[in-house]
Amino acid sequence: MTTPITVRQPGCAVRPASSRPSCWFVALADRGPVTLPAGVRRVLRHASGRPWIVGDWPDDALVSVATSRARIALVGCAATNPSQLLRLLLAARDVHSLDVARAIAGDYHVIAEINGQRRIQGSPTGTRRIFTAVSGGQHIAADRADVLAELTGGGLNRTVLALSLLDPSPPYPLDDLVPWESVEAVPPDHYLFLDRDGRVERMRWWRQPASVRSRAEGAPILRAALAEAVAVRVAAGRTVSADLSGGLDSTSVCCLAARGAADIVAVTGIAQDPGDDDPRWAARAAASLPGVAREILPASELPLAFDGIASAGEPLDHPFVGVVDRAKLRAGLDRVALYGPRLHLTGLGGDEIAGGTPNYLPRLARRRPWTALRHLRGYRAQEGWPWGASLRMMRRRDYSDCLGDMARALEARHGGISPCRGLPYVTALDWTLPPVVPSWLTRAALGLIAEAFIDAARRAGPLAPTRDGHADLFAIRAAASVFRLSDQLAGPIGPPLSAPFLDDRVVRAALAVRPEERTSPWEYRPLLKEAMRQVVPADCLRRESRTDACAEQDRGLRANRGVLVRLCDDSPLAELGLIEPGVLREACRRGAASNRRAEALQPTFAADAWLRTLAGRRG
Repeated sequence: MTTPITVRQPGCAVRPASSRPSCWFVALADRGPVTLPAGVRRVLRHASGRPWIVGDWPDDALVSVATSRARIALVGCAATNPSQLLRLLLAARDVHSLDVARAIAGDYHVIAEINGQRRIQGSPTGTRRIFTAVSGGQHIAADRADVLAELTGGGLNRTVLALSLLDPSPPYPLDDLVPWESVEAVPPDHYLFLDRDGRVERMRWWRQPASVRSRAEGAPILRAALAEAVAVRVAAGRTVSADLSGGLDSTSVCCLAARGAADIVAVTGIAQDPGDDDPRWAARAAASLPGVAREILPASELPLAFDGIASAGEPLDHPFVGVVDRAKLRAGLDRVALYGPRLHLTGLGGDEIAGGTPNYLPRLARRRPWTALRHLRGYRAQEGWPWGASLRMMRRRDYSDCLGDMARALEARHGGISPCRGLPYVTALDWTLPPVVPSWLTRAALGLIAEAFIDAARRAGPLAPTRDGHADLFAIRAAASVFRLSDQLAGPIGPPLSAPFLDDRVVRAALAVRPEERTSPWEYRPLLKEAMRQVVPADCLRRESRTDACAEQDRGLRANRGVLVRLCDDSPLAELGLIEPGVLREACRRGAASNRRAEALQPTFAADAWLRTLAGRRG
């Protein structure tokens, strides 16, 4: 490692960098001084012999070809071979015309160079990210921010850490900031372009498809895209493990995987909540898959939320709320490890691509007002929305208005003023939901957050021109972030995770269906049910319930209250001046009392665990 990571805060001790992740790469230019990160196990070279791609990755995770003037590598899960990749490379005039995603299914990074120009690209959903920094006067790129931070000696950004304490996350674009000052993220729908003369640009290559198809038109296209995505994962045979929770997402993936060449091992965890009916639905699905091996983790063996939080030490490149469930993830992967799987399939992303939020109603009201009114009545009956508040939110409203309202509320709280109560409105119909701001944040943290929101309200545009389009992309990127960080969390102990729902072609197929036909106030996941009608057993498609994880989370909080209280005593978040440990300690002691507002403990302890890992500390 070149330079230890430091916290740029007066009075804070220098903290060493985290341990090396298990799968990563750095892409380097063919010129200038080169500083290699520690832990390099694999090297691909430029024609000059200088390092081109360095890092560590599984044997089957990279395919590359080269000519006298060009070279390309795909890192990840790609349905291709060297011959096809060479034809694509030879047909490209330059890196801008290299449209790999249109030709090759899967989930992968693209690292290409033609005539000295370079294109480095992740996936459009964000499952594969690109980060960039300057080292030795050269722009370098990597798939992990922490690797670049080690190379550049990047200090931590207190504003980003403060934003990471919001529940469930800050709104776009504040959700995509990097916690190191020296590292920047390339937006998922852009690639990094590096010219011969050192010029660097972020070039947009992906756009959201128009939502023009009916459910009947879109369902078979979605079925074909998801079947292709799963087939890419199982085509190499051997053993592949898969979640089979009982939900429609994991059931769909498992049923499709069972059709392929791999031996499938399905794992089901049984929660302690007696009201959880997931196991019953998982058993129904498993009964239709006689060739699939099954592993069941009974409630007595399934860890709770926050179990092992004080010993979390996996290197992650961003604070991740999923760390509170790390013990549960490890238990499932430990069980299937007996079969030696080469990867583990998940249903992550199914909710986000095949569902939707009610904020499609304002746009629908302009096209089909009576249909919009009927849908609004359906949601009102379920959620109890007031008519007046609902109708006010149907009026035209910009993304800056949404962020501005949040910024003003934060400004008032930072100033110790109770915000003026205006007319009520239905947040589910807005561009994005306001995050929960924990009560234990310091005034300094609130100031950093308020300033960030004010700046975003002035400058930022939405991810899409419509509320529902923005919400779809925001949710998909959030799911991709959960997947990416879960894979980092699982990396040291298990096979790579894989999320077929988040492949580009699957996302495009789903988003091309009109939102009022993709979701419904009267039916659970109608588009995915229609798409899976020939794949998933008919009785599983009749499920309308969805398990509420709150009871399990509360049980974990009660069981680990003492551990969490002790973590408050020496929290690195308190050292950075971001939390009031006494207030946080009291919130932990109150636990999950039914007479109080649910408080956002998980993001705070996720950030605490992340900082402790950077410092080599344990609770």
